[in-house]
Amino acid sequence: MKVAARAIEALRAAARPGWRASSLAFFLSGVLRTFRPRGERILSNLAMVYPESTEAWRRDLRRRLYGHLGWMVTEILALQRDPAQALSWVEEVRGVRTIEASLEEKKGTLFVSAHYGNWELLAAWYAQYLKNQSLKDKPRNYYIVSQNTRDRDIAALIERYRRNADIKLLPKQTPPLEIVKLLKSGGHIALLSDIAWQGGIVLPFMGHDCTHATGPAILATLASVPVVPITIYRKGPFRHVVEVFPPLPVPEEKDRLRRLSLLTSSIGAAVEAMIAPQPELWFWLHNRWKNAKVRKQ
Repeated sequence: MKVAARAIEALRAAARPGWRASSLAFFLSGVLRTFRPRGERILSNLAMVYPESTEAWRRDLRRRLYGHLGWMVTEILALQRDPAQALSWVEEVRGVRTIEASLEEKKGTLFVSAHYGNWELLAAWYAQYLKNQSLKDKPRNYYIVSQNTRDRDIAALIERYRRNADIKLLPKQTPPLEIVKLLKSGGHIALLSDIAWQGGIVLPFMGHDCTHATGPAILATLASVPVVPITIYRKGPFRHVVEVFPPLPVPEEKDRLRRLSLLTSSIGAAVEAMIAPQPELWFWLHNRWKNAKVRKQ
């Protein structure tokens, strides 16, 4: 919808840190809380994952999620003025030594994250970090695996915003062997691993079965690169913390399918660990548990 894309561009002018951004975030959050997009799905997902929670707690978490999303959009729009702002908006980086070691060794790395926190800011921050870190022969080949929305105008706008932040894009349809080649050459590639997939393997996620894509595990295994979970937590407007988790151990399993299953399970567990501290920052609107069945304890 060209109208929606134009409206987003019009709002960008108001997305300056300060009272303008606060007003915009208040407006966007208010719209979300009024119309409650996928509101019942959020509540049903929360009831399934947190069966001991109260209705009041679930509704409050939904309210806070909408508030976070309002700020997320505001920050993405504000970032377009100067993507280097991402460096100052991230006030702390936990586990940065994992990234430094990868750069020093000139190794490829597969980063796995989730639709959590301001994931677009996380991608922009890493692109700016690579531009500004002081190591010699620093790699410039950083990509994110992207999947466009169905709306072509919105998709084009998001792509422009990402490229403006110095993020290189690999469409989801990119042949796996091409991605493997980039990883082997020292590339750093990030993808979001928390969406439901057709196919894949069935594994538990937050206590309930759903399909998990084996793609990340296959790419890392073929390229012989580490899988590094990474996420971003919100402290407040324009205030964030990035956490880089230790590389996931490669399962010592001779059977290839079993090895992929174990590594995929580890990726899912890492995403659970990301979400646990601040569940209101995860994208509960998504139908992650398609045809999910409660696991027997």
